[in-house]
Amino acid sequence: MKFASFFLVFFIFIFLFQSSNSSDLISESCKEASKNDANLRYDFCVASLKDASKFQPAATNLKGLLDISIQLTKSNGTNTVSMITKFLKEKSFDKYAKVCLQDCYDLYSDSLSDLDDAVVAFKHKDFDTAATKLSASLDNSVTCEVQFKDKKGEKSPLTKENKVYFQLNVISLAFIQMLRQHS
Repeated sequence: MKFASFFLVFFIFIFLFQSSNSSDLISESCKEASKNDANLRYDFCVASLKDASKFQPAATNLKGLLDISIQLTKSNGTNTVSMITKFLKEKSFDKYAKVCLQDCYDLYSDSLSDLDDAVVAFKHKDFDTAATKLSASLDNSVTCEVQFKDKKGEKSPLTKENKVYFQLNVISLAFIQMLRQHS
């Protein structure tokens, strides 16, 4: 019985130690990244990665955090594509908004492909290509938002999603830059 209790306490200690280390890694990485990139909000970075860490194995280094951030961005983009699909079926949007939404659908679909390419490049330690693909993904959310403003009075129904997607891409880009500097 004492032997089983020892192992239970040991595993709880290891779990708490790993959680603490992962939390420190996230905080320190987000702090450094936000110092180097004015577009990155520290609080958003920490909250996003800590939330994502609840559903994925804890990262033990910056490469692990980059992988988590890209996966988080892909998940967010996939959810946005689903939202756009629903919007396209609604009758409440005028013709101009539907054209913009279709463009956004295409942009986000391309963006998801760019993220897949970024993962492949990252795994091959091709940081330049990974950064280029992440930048393209980031630009797609900006383009989606801006096109609604081309018609006076038109308001994007995706403003919140575009801002979040932009920030998630910025996290990944900042981590790529940090990896470049440390390698």
